[in-house]
Amino acid sequence: PSKYLQHQNIETLSTSGLKLPNTVYGQRKELESLQECYNHSFNGNQKVAIIAGSSGTGKTTLANRFAELVLAEGGLFLSGKFDQLQQAIPFSALSFAFNEYFNMLIGSVDSQS
Repeated sequence: PSKYLQHQNIETLSTSGLKLPNTVYGQRKELESLQECYNHSFNGNQKVAIIAGSSGTGKTTLANRFAELVLAEGGLFLSGKFDQLQQAIPFSALSFAFNEYFNMLIGSVDSQS
C-alpha cells in the first residue's frame, strides 16, 4: 500500500470505517451447545451456561452471537463478565448481570406509569 500505519499520526486515525465480522470461527459446537441449553428451557428445564476459557479465545464473541440468537427469538439474555480488578467481589459477574436486568425492569415499569 502507499500508506503504512507506521507513517500515520496515530492520534488522527479513525476506526469508524473498520468493520469486524460478526462470525464465530471454530466455535460451532459451543454455539450449538448453548442453543441446545436454551431450547431445553422451553420445556421448563432450568439451565445455566458458563462460558470459560483463556483470554483472547473468543468467549465474548461467542456470547454476543448467542445473545443475538436468543433476542431474535424474543428471549431474555443476561450476561456478566469477570473482571480481574473485581476479584475481591464474590460473584461480581452475576451481580453485574442481575443489576442490568433489574435496571431494565425498573425502566420498563417507569415507562408504563
